[in-house]
Amino acid sequence: GGGDAGPENGQDQGGETVGEVKIRWYGHACFLITSPGGTRVLTDPYPGNMGYGNRRFEADLVTVSHEHFDHNSVASVEGDPEGVRGLAGDDWAQVEKTVGDVTVWSIRGTYHDEAQGSERGKNALFLIETGGLRILHLGDLGEVPSAEIAERAGRVDVLLVPVGGVFTVDAEGATRVTELFDPRIVIPMHFRTPAIADWQISDERPFLEGKSGVKRLGVAEVTVSADTLPAEREIWVLDVSP
Repeated sequence: GGGDAGPENGQDQGGETVGEVKIRWYGHACFLITSPGGTRVLTDPYPGNMGYGNRRFEADLVTVSHEHFDHNSVASVEGDPEGVRGLAGDDWAQVEKTVGDVTVWSIRGTYHDEAQGSERGKNALFLIETGGLRILHLGDLGEVPSAEIAERAGRVDVLLVPVGGVFTVDAEGATRVTELFDPRIVIPMHFRTPAIADWQISDERPFLEGKSGVKRLGVAEVTVSADTLPAEREIWVLDVSP
């Protein structure tokens, strides 16, 4: 439909073939998404001094939602990846990039705070389409976006949503954001874990409270495919990858 991100022919770029997509969580807002064809997309990499250890990531494409240290450590990524930055200076960038069987779009117009960016600046959402799946990474979203943003995102199968508050939306905000984008699978991120116990953000529990379909999977990586999406929305809590 016309509300989808990207051009009308976007559905044909790697969106037709259904295949298995792997999603691995490295903690914070950092995920490694591996397409059916083996293309690796890494979101919001962090540096070694974060508390999660000095990681060496490998990827073909790296998305950066905004230029804060815990989200933009492209230097931590090996494999000569293509860096895709959601912001350009003080403004949002307009990004559409296809690598292998993956197409990535930035969605402009969201902020890192509830004050139109005056406190923490702008934030970019990234829609990652591969294997017939549409995965939306919300970066450091600090507000509940408008319905227009949701229309531009179009269908969302998997939502990667910050839930820890303080720097991002909190449990209540993340709940409203989830309703707005209406995904089949929600994977919470950017919450306090033992590795970053001194961060003043909350853990995942307030977001999970009172919700149905919560699954603590006890693993860092899940495999998702368009033809096995749950009929009712589920919340998948991942462990941080070792």
